[in-house]
Amino acid sequence: MTLEIDRQVAVADAADAELPGLADLEAWVARALDHVEEPRRELTVRFVERDESQQLNRDYRDKDKPTNVLSFPFEGPPGIDLGLLGDLVICHAVVVAEAAEQGKSCHDHYAHLVTWLLAFARL
Repeated sequence: MTLEIDRQVAVADAADAELPGLADLEAWVARALDHVEEPRRELTVRFVERDESQQLNRDYRDKDKPTNVLSFPFEGPPGIDLGLLGDLVICHAVVVAEAAEQGKSCHDHYAHLVTWLLAFARL
């Protein structure tokens, strides 16, 4: 399987943030999709601030608060597979807070969220 990830960073202090790099994302996604036989898959992973997460959560889930991750599966025309998985929008501030509450590193929490969503949420 060929994997293409569009990593987008919309976090103000991205240079100081503990955001996963492209290599981490590629490893996690490949592991979660190791059962997929299609030759090519594309995914967008966007790291955002609380306000963007809250707006998307409000607009798409009617929940007026930021959340750790939102997934937007690509839904193409019936019978046509374009190889697009969809988008993950991850709020860095929420992930940092959750990791601290759970007593684990941000890296481990990111790995859990990305892998779980791809393996079990049918993105």
